[in-house]
Amino acid sequence: MIERLRLTDAVIKYGDVVAVNGVSLTARAGEIVFITGANGSGKSTLTKGIAGLLPLSSGTLERSSRMSYVPQFEEADRDFPARAGEIVITGTQRPGKLFYTHEDHERADEAMNGLGILGLSGREIRTLSGGQLRRVFLARAICGRPELLLLDEPCAGLDALSHEVLFGVLRKMLAGGCAVVMVTHDISDIDGIPEGHRITLSGGKVIRQ
Repeated sequence: MIERLRLTDAVIKYGDVVAVNGVSLTARAGEIVFITGANGSGKSTLTKGIAGLLPLSSGTLERSSRMSYVPQFEEADRDFPARAGEIVITGTQRPGKLFYTHEDHERADEAMNGLGILGLSGREIRTLSGGQLRRVFLARAICGRPELLLLDEPCAGLDALSHEVLFGVLRKMLAGGCAVVMVTHDISDIDGIPEGHRITLSGGKVIRQ
């Protein structure tokens, strides 16, 4: 099976503080990896390292170039002057690309429709609820058709129906060959995902896999 991600002996530091210490993991096409652990265990730091937002102090990272990353909801700028549809279609951007095509618009609409938010396309993001805005950023990631999708607490702020819709979309992406790495504090998120496996962090180290 094709590997979308291979991380080996990764160490990430904030100054002299070691936040991630010797973590290794792989994610293959059609597989979801859940990263669990208590607050402050290094889950989000590890995900940012995989996304390339934080440098590795040591270790190696190999991953697909077609990657999308959805950070925690708290990192979103709700006051940014844009409409939901304008945010979503930016997921189709690539280096050197100057204009959106008809296909890009179709992909954005398809992603929003899949998450049940197509009707929000013309709404300014400052007017959306937390759950609605979470789904906007998920749609942005999905419409880029990534081979590797990184999600940091994607279920935060979602009601039960939205949670079910999200996992339906993720199953389709897995079936299409995408690999998903998902940070979650809720172990129930793992239920019903037979393609997945779980690693648990504590103090920046893997204590269970």
